[in-house]
Amino acid sequence: MKTKDITKIAIMISIIIVLGFFPPIPISLLPVPIVIQNAGFMLSGLLLGKRNGTIATMLFLVLVAIGFPLLAGGRGGLMVFFSITAGYLVAYPFATFLIGWMTEKFNPNNEKIMYSFGITFLFGALFIDFFGALGVSLLSDVSLSKSLIASLAFIPGDTVKAFITAILAKRISKILIQRR
Repeated sequence: MKTKDITKIAIMISIIIVLGFFPPIPISLLPVPIVIQNAGFMLSGLLLGKRNGTIATMLFLVLVAIGFPLLAGGRGGLMVFFSITAGYLVAYPFATFLIGWMTEKFNPNNEKIMYSFGITFLFGALFIDFFGALGVSLLSDVSLSKSLIASLAFIPGDTVKAFITAILAKRISKILIQRR
């Protein structure tokens, strides 16, 4: 792996950590809050691609697992992977990989915002929300259908996050291409 790739991965992990500083917003429908941190995982796939984006996401989750309080709300440790939010955490590396893979295949330089938005919304927002709802259902007394319906509360905010992420990815990609 090149030094340039390691640097990009480290910067992306830093961005994800900073996004975790934004306090989670509790909602009454689910015991899972609204967080902005998942936008970092979407951005990771868009900017770093399937390989490096997934590495950044996995390294972040390793830091969380060993106890660093890096998740929104200052949570960390191995127990978060057995908590009600486990479905979301497990979905992050898969979502990052899928976003990176689809971006590399259909929109390699993030030139088309609507492609980036569509990829990010489908494989980021909807994918993460589905597996998060599945995790909530498995780890609580909430049925899958109720969990899926309640997770619809995340869709408006996740749509905005996916769109902003697509815009940021296009601008950052344009800057990086100009500097080459």
